[in-house]
Parts: sequence; C-alpha cells; structure tokens
Amino acid sequence: MLSPLPSPSLQGQRGASLIEVLVTVLLLSFAMLAMANMHAMSLKYVKMAEFRGIATELALDLGDRMRANASGAGSYVYTATYSPTSSAVTVPACSNTLVCTPAEIAAIDLAEIRNAVRLAVPGGGLRVERDAANPTVMNVWVIWQDPEGNVASTLLTCPGTITATPQPNCLAMRVAL
Repeated sequence: MLSPLPSPSLQGQRGASLIEVLVTVLLLSFAMLAMANMHAMSLKYVKMAEFRGIATELALDLGDRMRANASGAGSYVYTATYSPTSSAVTVPACSNTLVCTPAEIAAIDLAEIRNAVRLAVPGGGLRVERDAANPTVMNVWVIWQDPEGNVASTLLTCPGTITATPQPNCLAMRVAL
C-alpha cells in the first residue's frame, strides 16, 4: 500500500517552538494578574459602597430626628474637631424625668447618632452645621476612614475644616427642617 507523501511545505513545521510557548505563557500570566487585580479592586469598592450605605442610613436617621424636633434644631449643631480615634459619648438624660426640652432631645439624639457612627464605620465621626444661606437647612457630614488607608474621590464632600491624616471619606447631606 502506498502512503501519501507529506507536503514539502509542512515538513519543516512539526510543532510550536519554545519561544512561541514562552510568549503564550507570558501573555497568559499578565492576563491572570490583571484579573486578580480587578477582583481585588472590586472587593475594595464593595466595602467602600457598604460604608457609604451605612453613612447614608445614619445621616437619614439624624435628619428624621431633626425634623421631628424642629423647635430644637439649633441644638443639633456639632462642629467639634474630627478625630478617627474618638471614644464613645455619654448619652445625656433629661433634667425632668417626665418631660424633655427640645434642647435635651437634640443632645440625646446627637449623642446616640455619634455613637452609632463611631461603631458602624471605621474612624466614624459626625459634623452638623446650620446652612448660612438658609437657616431652615442643616448640613450633615458623616465621616470615616478607609481601613486600607486609600483616599477616595469622595474627598471633595468633606468640609474644609477636616484636616485628619490620612484624609477621611465623607458623605454630605442637606436636611430641610
């Protein structure tokens, strides 16, 4: 039986050369590193989104409390210097056990929210100011540190008086009373 003769053009090519294999392995290695980096970044952004969600819930809670106690709105102003290592705040009690004044309710609300922020986000802090242009609006900032020390693009929402190092992340919210 006669076997077909191999084509002269295919005789010199019987497999991939070692250089072609090395280039392929190198390209696949870069692709795997890029995929691992994308996965790590997505995990980081999920955590930052979680912190923003928590900060939003806490700011909304404070806004609801301020609207419920509109006559004591001026007592919600809190402009103390931000410190990521602040300790728990003692929740004050009303001077009269039967009736609290609007200022006492505001002090209780503010202490509870400050403690909740401190516990819910890393390096949590709070800043509340009355809007200079509109006295029926309060500006609320929930402040926290990125646990990995990264500075996010949300820096622009921090008030200019925040000078902590590393620069914290902030969620700003305006509350109409």
